[in-house]
Amino acid sequence: MRIGFAGAGGVGAYFGGLLNRGGLDITLLARGQHADLMKTQGLQITENGKSFRVRPNILDTARASDLQYLGKLDWLIFSCKAHQTVVLAQDIRPYLGAQTQIASLQNGVDNPALLEKLLQRPIVGGLSIRFAAHVIAPGSVAAIGNGYLLLGEAPTGLSERVQSLVKAGQGAGVDMRATDDIRKELWRKLIINNGVNPITALLRRDTGFVLSDKNTVPIVAAMMAEAAVAASGDGVMLTSQDIEELRAIVAGLDPFKPSMLVDVERGRLPELDAICGPVQERARRMGKPARTTETIAHLIRVRHPELF
Repeated sequence: MRIGFAGAGGVGAYFGGLLNRGGLDITLLARGQHADLMKTQGLQITENGKSFRVRPNILDTARASDLQYLGKLDWLIFSCKAHQTVVLAQDIRPYLGAQTQIASLQNGVDNPALLEKLLQRPIVGGLSIRFAAHVIAPGSVAAIGNGYLLLGEAPTGLSERVQSLVKAGQGAGVDMRATDDIRKELWRKLIINNGVNPITALLRRDTGFVLSDKNTVPIVAAMMAEAAVAASGDGVMLTSQDIEELRAIVAGLDPFKPSMLVDVERGRLPELDAICGPVQERARRMGKPARTTETIAHLIRVRHPELF
């Protein structure tokens, strides 16, 4: 099974590297110095303080000659930033094989539907949880936690192709699981992301601070609750017990910098539209505005107008 990751950031490079270490034929799509160093030196992964190096196949998205290889892939998993999806999908669509199956492993809840529209084929939804991973230097990724991947047909359902992909990952020693309701699981993760990503980005403080400071704890709780209400707009019913379970997942990890904080620190466009956007849009549609989410998202845009 040939598996590609369209995006070699923290999530794509980390899980792609783990699968490659386990013996699978893995291809990472990257660009610039990150791509160049991985081609020449391999990919270094530091996992909970222990490092190893792997050598997956590397494609530079800026080179049409590299993209020709996409036609050989059995799976292409989108792991790029959500706001990069449209351009990347349009760029690689001419090179995809008729047999290449597509999955989304991205923040937010709307990417599977977007990819289905762009690529005109059914999409498998997916998420990663219980860990954090970032590119710390070109050709190098660091991760903490004990994460796993969860996959299912979008918007709901379980299929033989999903089970086959999960089985291949498990055979490579990677914790991959299947679900028959990925829509619900994506909303559950969005509760985490909406709760901690924006406030850490605004304050430039990690999860350890925002989950313990008496003034930020209520903000995190409010933004998680607003995401749970918004989920009902998609027919996903989540309870206060769900929210507490998800808060405990984040609290159980060592303090870390969520992706939105890292993006702001590095002067990159943060995924506000993918994380806060669905919460605001569903809430407005139901006539239940997500006031705290709207305020924090607005303040981030005010503080960092150069990023938008």
